[in-house]
Amino acid sequence: EYPDWRNYEVKFKPDLWWNNYDGIKLGLNINGGYMNHHHLFNATGWFNTRLLQEKNITSRNYDNYSYRLNYNTNLDNITLNSRLKLNSQFLAGLYTNKISIEQSDRNGKNKIKIDLLSLYRTNDHYLINIAENRLEPELYRRTKNKRINNRIDINIEHKYKYTHGNGKLNLAIKSSTLGSAYDYNILSFTAKNNNQLDKLKITTRAFLQIGSGSYWATESKLFLAGANTEEMMNSKFTRTHGFVPVDYLSYDYTTNHFHSGGGLNLRGYTGYLCPEFNTDGSIASFDYSGTSGASFNTEIDFSYYLPYSIRKNNIDAYLFADAGIITSNNLTKENYKNSFSELRADAGIGFTYTFDNFGPLEKVKPIIIRLDMPLFLNRAPADDDFLQLRWLIGINRAF
Repeated sequence: EYPDWRNYEVKFKPDLWWNNYDGIKLGLNINGGYMNHHHLFNATGWFNTRLLQEKNITSRNYDNYSYRLNYNTNLDNITLNSRLKLNSQFLAGLYTNKISIEQSDRNGKNKIKIDLLSLYRTNDHYLINIAENRLEPELYRRTKNKRINNRIDINIEHKYKYTHGNGKLNLAIKSSTLGSAYDYNILSFTAKNNNQLDKLKITTRAFLQIGSGSYWATESKLFLAGANTEEMMNSKFTRTHGFVPVDYLSYDYTTNHFHSGGGLNLRGYTGYLCPEFNTDGSIASFDYSGTSGASFNTEIDFSYYLPYSIRKNNIDAYLFADAGIITSNNLTKENYKNSFSELRADAGIGFTYTFDNFGPLEKVKPIIIRLDMPLFLNRAPADDDFLQLRWLIGINRAF
């Protein structure tokens, strides 16, 4: 529905969800605003019932309640094209509080955003990335309970258009700040372009991150295959066990079957520990995560050439390729040149199905189910061939 210029509108709806630890979550969502511009708010509260909870869950393993509060409004009385945003939430054992100020130019091509962010975990049973717990317990303990991850983020964004396409550049600076239990800094650059070549849609993403610091929060580290724990907390599908089988989310000596877009985004290496070996054959490090890295991702969408009987059902198809490097965790490497892992690359074919018919629930966003088949890996696990039938699923596009 179009906004009503005569009234400040408030709408509400039930909110029902489930995960292994909370069981069925009974909630209510209330949202409102004027003309989608003034004093916008979105509030949801859940009572966690423990119904249909995973077996052997104790009272210490789950939270009695969850909530999420968002508020944003324009600052036109101070300066045009600016907004103030406030967020507070307690979801899956993590308190998140954030204050944001945005300023853009008149045509919206350039924008700067400053975030003051605080993360505080009280319950680590929800964590779905179990690699650190099983393989790097010392690093894992750094992001366990009662440690505050305070940070200031600065994002500068520029949008542009050109013949047969458009793009967006993003420069991000992130740094630990006062009161934080950690010490780390991030400088990252992302360039994403959408191109049209005849009936083909070509999307590319170039990403570079330089990280430093003596005490990293593993939830904020850079991951080779996809999103880190901090990014995965932004989706109800990935913030905890339940919707996705836990076996699809763990790390091991072979690849796995669920991908969450983010990080370097080398989707073919999802769930793979990426071990590096010493000359004597012993394991030197697991390079599935690091602090710095670079990658290039591309997708060539050829959905137009599919039969209409397939396209009319909201099914898209594309070819993809990813390549990148990441800082190695091998502490024996003595200089910067040798501090990166070997180049890894993947390629294959993917399909998406978009579900966007939610009837009267106008605020519900479309859900994209993704199936990627990374047929080629240049550094495959020991028991795999370079060319092999592999598959993984995901929610929303990879980038």
